[in-house]
Amino acid sequence: MAAISSTPRRLVLVLGSGPDSPAARLVSGLADAAVAADHEVKVFLLGEGVLAAGQVAGSGASVAHCDADWRWRRGGEAPDPRVYRGSLRDLALWCREADRVLQCR
Repeated sequence: MAAISSTPRRLVLVLGSGPDSPAARLVSGLADAAVAADHEVKVFLLGEGVLAAGQVAGSGASVAHCDADWRWRRGGEAPDPRVYRGSLRDLALWCREADRVLQCR
């Protein structure tokens, strides 16, 4: 059996489902656990996932959402100030720097 590494990892979690989905609960729980284990965690919200911003933003992870998806689904509503207004370019940069990427739909 391989030993578990204690080296902090850079994780990117991508959420494309709304706040009531099992994927949203999974991403929120994984973000909480990974931050507690001293990993660098970034969560990117796209599609319906932008609606889960408040659920994920309290995890201690860096959180960003696709601004185009936010404007499409939330109109003129102000985004959560704890969430960075980003784009798919930001997601691509995060993925390039990450040790692991997990997409949840």
